[in-house]
Amino acid sequence: MAKKTAEMARLRQTCCLGLSSEIIVPKIIEDLHRVIACERMHFAWSDDLGNVVNAYFEKPDPAALDYLRNHIGQLEEDTGISVRAAILFGKPTGNFRWPYRPGFEQTETYARLWRALKLHYSLDGVLRDRFRPFGQIVLFRGDDDRDFNIAEEATLAQVLPYITHAISGPKKTPDAFVETGDSGLIVFDAAGKVTFQSRQAKELCIYALYERIPVGVDVGISLHDMEARLKDLYTHAVRVHDAPDALANPPAWSLTNKWGEFQLRAYVLEGLTGGGRAYGVTIEKKVPVEVRMLQKVKELPLSNKQREVCYLLLRGVETEQIALMLGITRTTLKEHTQAIYRKVGVGKREELLRLVLD
Repeated sequence: MAKKTAEMARLRQTCCLGLSSEIIVPKIIEDLHRVIACERMHFAWSDDLGNVVNAYFEKPDPAALDYLRNHIGQLEEDTGISVRAAILFGKPTGNFRWPYRPGFEQTETYARLWRALKLHYSLDGVLRDRFRPFGQIVLFRGDDDRDFNIAEEATLAQVLPYITHAISGPKKTPDAFVETGDSGLIVFDAAGKVTFQSRQAKELCIYALYERIPVGVDVGISLHDMEARLKDLYTHAVRVHDAPDALANPPAWSLTNKWGEFQLRAYVLEGLTGGGRAYGVTIEKKVPVEVRMLQKVKELPLSNKQREVCYLLLRGVETEQIALMLGITRTTLKEHTQAIYRKVGVGKREELLRLVLD
């Protein structure tokens, strides 16, 4: 596999932001896709005994999460792999590899999870340091794709220490959250029943309404519980939309949890058949301003070293400290800074900040 120097640098920078792991893991997965192509990824956090305490599912499927609630033991029996044993004692990579136990493709586990999600091949990496495990990341490919090769497994092993650093180091509170445009729509009828939910809304609702998605004991999410939480969301939407000050104050509210901040807005939908008043609720994921800055810097036409300088400039780090952090002279730093301003068409740090956050 050809080296992806820029993509690896992007991933390492994300892992060094120092934000809480639930906030940064989705961004790590986004960057890892550029390094190792796959259909989707799953990330699990563990305690020091190897028990999974939370999980992030890329493209989460409510039916699959509902099935997992009562069948995690069956999954481990059908695949022949214990998640806890892999996290505690498994190889750094390659514990979950196709083929699984003989006859796996004839099991209900395969039908309800692998076949239903059109998945086939997998490759995992265990996150550990010298003292304890931190979890596991699993990459999946579809049944019409090829298996992961030796070079891709070696690449995953190369990035595991950075991901471990990202989820195990000291955490800081984000400076602020900013909009991303990553949004979805839910439509409720007059009785509060969901009549439409976009794919993106389904995913965002899982993380907005559930701070913890365990995979171990009490696995997954109950569809009945999800329906109840969506009904609560509808009730809140009606309340804020019908509030006396709704005209002066737009009917919007925020939900904040370990996954980040979610902005919701309520609208009355006119002209729908069936009578009664329907409501539409938009839900949008917001990200820490640090993540937004890094994402925008990665899109600028700069060299890797210039991106490092640019990001530190945007974070307000003093020039002397930047030179010290990067191990360069003040003259070299000045040359990098002037090159950055020239390439993006600004004249000073404040204009660069406005450009990136626009």
